[in-house]
Amino acid sequence: MNSNLGPRLKKSWPYMLVTFLFYTVTPFAAACIELSTGAPAGTLFNLTPILDCCVSVAIGYFYGKRCARDPIMPLFCGAAFLIEMAVYYGASAWIYVPLAALSSFIGQCFGNLYANRG
Repeated sequence: MNSNLGPRLKKSWPYMLVTFLFYTVTPFAAACIELSTGAPAGTLFNLTPILDCCVSVAIGYFYGKRCARDPIMPLFCGAAFLIEMAVYYGASAWIYVPLAALSSFIGQCFGNLYANRG
């Protein structure tokens, strides 16, 4: 077991908070916008998993620049999307769970690459 889990979590909690808030607020906002504007049902709502993966890359990039590659963030992105999937989408969106984790890991790799160049 890794004994430095506490400091790693202290460095990563702001990134986790932003990720969790984005994952939970975005589908709700998309559904509200569709209801209020009369847009065709599901257009914005169905694009939010793809937007979540793009945000996972961006947050993973900044996390990777600061904290290097760490498996905590991709695992958290997968778990946060699992919660979003259970609340908003249902079991048909399970494929986005590993995709969210993988996109966060890819962002971390790029962030770590560019952090080491300076």
